[in-house]
Amino acid sequence: MLGKKLGLTQSAISHAIRGLETELELTLMNRGRSGITLTNEGKRMMEYIQEILDLSERMKQEAGLLNGLKIGTIRIGTFPSVSASLLPSILKQFHQAFPGIQTEIYEGGYEEIKQMITSGKIDIGFLTSSTSESLDFIPLMEDHLYILLPDSHKLKRRKRISIHEISDEPFIMPKAGCDELIKGLFKENKILPQIFCEIADNQTIMAMVAKELGVSIVPELVLQGDTRKNVAAVTMKENCYRTIGLAVNSLERCSPAAEAFIELAKKSFIKN
Repeated sequence: MLGKKLGLTQSAISHAIRGLETELELTLMNRGRSGITLTNEGKRMMEYIQEILDLSERMKQEAGLLNGLKIGTIRIGTFPSVSASLLPSILKQFHQAFPGIQTEIYEGGYEEIKQMITSGKIDIGFLTSSTSESLDFIPLMEDHLYILLPDSHKLKRRKRISIHEISDEPFIMPKAGCDELIKGLFKENKILPQIFCEIADNQTIMAMVAKELGVSIVPELVLQGDTRKNVAAVTMKENCYRTIGLAVNSLERCSPAAEAFIELAKKSFIKN
């Protein structure tokens, strides 16, 4: 897999690694029957290796700009609700505008994306303002929360309801996403939710609500384009939302490809 990506044979990669170990006078990898792992020295050197690779990619992209071409690769981190609703249209526009730039997509939770940005595994990632500490953040949109009710619920036809009105009902808590925001909302309103279970997958949450196992709270993005049945989404009186945007290690040191992606994403949200 690595050899294919680098355009090298496995033996060539092994030779290159051994050459680097000889040059540095360090053992960078443990080699055994169970596989290959980084030594402590290798882990420390990996940070510098990643920086060299990032600089090499930026140099190629800058050279492409000087030649009047947009070339290179951009690695993008995203979480499920963005992947399903926002990312496809942005990627389509990006590929049309910059056909010479390849994209690699990495999906995960907030903390996973933040760690990937910090470590240099990805160039840019979709995050929320509350989880982007220590990173440069470009806000794009406010994603309001909605109360999710089974279709048989007595409150489903109300235009707005308060979380106080569902405080005694079994609650299905979203996990690995906006759960901290929702828990903070309950705490702020001095409500102890009757948590039935915690679920990471949005479709599973909807299925459980549809089967009258409880109620939930989800962001508007989760509802967009969804073909849910037997579920009603009602606006919250509390007007709670998460701010979604793009995060990078440093706007000053962004690659040309990352800068182009940011500008296109900003224009896309202005139009909407």
